Amino acid sequence: MRKIALKIIPNLAIITPSFNPEDGWVDNYIHSCKSIEKILNVDSISWILVNDGSTKLISSFDIDRISSEVDNFQYFNLEKNRGKGFATRHGVDHSSADYTIYTDVDFPYLDENVLSVYQALLNGSDLVLATRNQNYYKQISSKRAWISRNFRSAVKMLFNIPTTDTQAGLKGLSLLGKKALLDTKIDRYLFDLELVKICAKRKLNITEVEATLKHNIDLPGVSLKILSKEVNLVRIFFGRRGRGGEGGGEGEEWVGFSLLF
Repeated sequence: MRKIALKIIPNLAIITPSFNPEDGWVDNYIHSCKSIEKILNVDSISWILVNDGSTKLISSFDIDRISSEVDNFQYFNLEKNRGKGFATRHGVDHSSADYTIYTDVDFPYLDENVLSVYQALLNGSDLVLATRNQNYYKQISSKRAWISRNFRSAVKMLFNIPTTDTQAGLKGLSLLGKKALLDTKIDRYLFDLELVKICAKRKLNITEVEATLKHNIDLPGVSLKILSKEVNLVRIFFGRRGRGGEGGGEGEEWVGFSLLF
């Protein structure tokens, strides 16, 4: 596993897991880092990029270029694709910063939204969730919007947590929030839902901030097959109910998501 060492220990780490990023991602990454550094106006930021077993478009030349242009840059290359949850935990686990923000490698949300997340952390939040407004659904495909809305309905129906919008790709963590994330077990998309559930159970301070997609962002489609597999993992950790009473075991059933997907 290739790793680039950190020069100093900043107070804020920004983690970006990545798998097969789009063409032009290096220019966008460097531009986004510099733009966010300017708007946050902090002494230093640790930038941690975790390559989750990409099969294309991440070369040693790309990493050397980022490292030469972005201060306090760390790179971790996972040889095997393990999923966004695993890659995010890997990056967070290698950070010594007091505060952590994680987002997607294309930095899909406005810089001002990143600032709002950071300010909420400074104000005492343990987990800061970006929430998507109605304009978000106008910027994405109808299929993705349908899945997102139905997923939020399912979360509201099935989980005792203070939000239904768990999947936006921008979140902030205090040290307590970081501990909660490192305690998650799900490796792929729905690790965010598991994180919110853990934080709610531990009665941590959870804050929501509204976020807006940048105009040039084209989000990829969502696979119902992959999402259904993720739902089964969530069932294992939080939603199981045995036919023979509390405790589950063989013959478990789970009510809710089958009605929506």
